[in-house]
Amino acid sequence: MEFFREWCLSVCLTLVISVIFSIFTPQGAMQRFYKIVISVFVFISFIYPLKDFDADDFSAPEANLIIDIGNNASRGFENQINSSVKQFLNKNGITGCNVESSVKYYAQSREIEIKELTVFLPDEYSDEEVKKMIFDKLGLNSRVVYLGK
Repeated sequence: MEFFREWCLSVCLTLVISVIFSIFTPQGAMQRFYKIVISVFVFISFIYPLKDFDADDFSAPEANLIIDIGNNASRGFENQINSSVKQFLNKNGITGCNVESSVKYYAQSREIEIKELTVFLPDEYSDEEVKKMIFDKLGLNSRVVYLGK
């Protein structure tokens, strides 16, 4: 934004100076020469600031914003999945477990991919039974490990 502000200020200043010189140009054969010089001056003032233009300065914040939105969405989905699986397990009598997931969010298609779902169980439950229950009822492949391991 700073670049555009400076460029607009430069162009406005150039136009004001050009108008002042145009007012004081002599009449006759020299008037044509002065108008050409003033036109070239204005043209150069429009183009010269572009030598410092760097497109990366303008695209980087936008790209970072998209990445941040994607990361925040992924964390939100991870929290929802963790909470839902934990509630499901609690409703089925499996308490004291922790759930962690890894999710990738695709913003364009508005889809999520669950990369990994890990359930940490207390020793009193069967890891195979819990794994099968999660797959049968929720349709999720999970890795079930014991809390102590």
